[in-house]
Amino acid sequence: MSRKISAKHLLLILPLLALAALIGYKVFQAVKAKSEMQQSPSSRPGGGGARTQNVQTGVVSTGTVSEKIALTGSLQAKESVDVMPRVQGRILNINVDTGQAVAKGALIAVLEDDEINQQIERAKAAIAVADASAAQREAEVQNAKAELDRKRKLVEEGVLSRFELDGLETRYRVTQSQLELARAQRRQSEAEHRELVIRQGQTRVVSPITGIIANRQLDVGAMAGPSAPIVTIVSVNPMVIQARASEQEIARIRRGASVKVTVDGLPGQQFTGRVMRIAPLLDAQTRNGLIEIEIPNRNGALKGEMFARAELDLGSQRETTLLPRDALVYRGDQPGVYTIESDTARFREVETGLTQQDKVEVLNGLKLGEVVVTRGSNLLKDGDKVKIIGGGSNSSQQPKQNTE
Repeated sequence: MSRKISAKHLLLILPLLALAALIGYKVFQAVKAKSEMQQSPSSRPGGGGARTQNVQTGVVSTGTVSEKIALTGSLQAKESVDVMPRVQGRILNINVDTGQAVAKGALIAVLEDDEINQQIERAKAAIAVADASAAQREAEVQNAKAELDRKRKLVEEGVLSRFELDGLETRYRVTQSQLELARAQRRQSEAEHRELVIRQGQTRVVSPITGIIANRQLDVGAMAGPSAPIVTIVSVNPMVIQARASEQEIARIRRGASVKVTVDGLPGQQFTGRVMRIAPLLDAQTRNGLIEIEIPNRNGALKGEMFARAELDLGSQRETTLLPRDALVYRGDQPGVYTIESDTARFREVETGLTQQDKVEVLNGLKLGEVVVTRGSNLLKDGDKVKIIGGGSNSSQQPKQNTE
């Protein structure tokens, strides 16, 4: 019985031993491979790579660059108006829809005006009553004046006492005052009528500007009023970019300056705008100022909220050190170039400035006349062996002058 149990245990242990041996072998192979990689010259920091890359080179030179300012922002309509009635009422009719062009003064919507019509009729009746009252008072004044004139002659002849004449003069002045009151009441009724006519006209909502219906908020049957806009109208010619410039840049920007504008949504097209407004105050936190650029949009290709890039040429040039644009590579956010030392590529960090066509301004990190890798630089690693092929330069070449 004991022999059978031992055999079963042995059968269970053998696979476990085999698995342990396999795992140990794999670990040994991994450690060996890592050790060989660490001893490889191509993987040691600063060591030369085993591979050789074919590259072309260029030379750091001097030249002139045009001083420009790059700004970005979203396109906006120059004017945007929420159209709402000045009186409250239910909408009877809407004559426009989203995307429709409208002229200034065009009829947008009509509100119900039954109540105002009744008020206008009441005002007309009040004017008629005031007219009748004024006519009556005029007759009374004429009658009082005629009687006063007769009595005055009798007083002059000594037939009538002065006391009776004083009473007639008082009556005459009272009738005159009543006539003025009737005339004032008529003017008041006329003013109320004119006000109601104006309110009736305000039930017809018209466009305050020439533009395009950007949004329609209400439908027929809805209640509209001074706080409930019916539509939004935008003026899309010209369009506007509101961009922020640094305090160093804004000090050099002038109103009316020409600006080249490109839009991400319209590749291959370029527009010309002008600086129309410059904010007199800078943001206290960022030290940036607001610049407003207007761009003509006669064919309507530009749309609101498109992302735009503006380039403003300051009209001045300066001498500087230039690098071939193909030579510039990045390690994360850090720009740099590859130089060649004893047929080995070495990465060097640089500080760049303006970019102009196929040249990049070098502010720090390179000297005039140094040779840098151009074509093939994106495939290099620090320490790779390189071979310069046709079209390249070597360290003995003289720096070229850039006249761009």
